[in-house]
Amino acid sequence: MMTRPLPAAPSAGLYSDMEEEDNQKGPELDETDAFYQLVRPLMADDPEELSRKLAEVNKRSSQGSGR
Repeated sequence: MMTRPLPAAPSAGLYSDMEEEDNQKGPELDETDAFYQLVRPLMADDPEELSRKLAEVNKRSSQGSGR
């Protein structure tokens, strides 16, 4: 019975350096935009405004889901 050698384990080399450099740059613009697209509708200056916005989101989501 012949056995095949296992592939070499990845080492912390060039790829690791490139990944670290990319991480230091911060999130990609599209990731940030997507986050703010979700969060911005819920941003409020006071609790009453937040309550109104949450009620509107709940109303829209229940209309869209067929509830």
